[in-house]
Amino acid sequence: MRESGIITELKEHTMMVEFERSSMCEKCGACERAKAAMRMEVERVGNAALGDRVEVALPERTVVRASLLAYGLPLALLLLGLALGARLPRALDLPGNADLYALALGLLLAGGAFLLLRLTERRRRSSGRYAPKVVRLEKLCEKAAGSAERP
Repeated sequence: MRESGIITELKEHTMMVEFERSSMCEKCGACERAKAAMRMEVERVGNAALGDRVEVALPERTVVRASLLAYGLPLALLLLGLALGARLPRALDLPGNADLYALALGLLLAGGAFLLLRLTERRRRSSGRYAPKVVRLEKLCEKAAGSAERP
């Protein structure tokens, strides 16, 4: 997955890049939510300046891995909770409707998965494993200088 954007903010080790929203990344969630444009924080490259155009890539394998973690883990735990919760009243001789136990345990496990993902987000973010990488930098001043030299 590759997207091209403009550097809008520079920090010490990172920079904010603004992208036009494309149909391919509309529902990814890696970027801040926006209507027309998306913003993403990426690792700063050496001589980047405000207004420069960058091309950012996120390997498909990484997108799949992140999607499985974000959606697959809670879904798997929800289904596990539903299955276990349906058997729980009979196994422990509990009163009440087995469907309510299934629903409660499923939601509890899925909620726990989301909480776990939220609590470990900082570690995953700092690892750089799921971070998009700048693959090309187009300097604004070099482009302007190159076009000024041509008649």
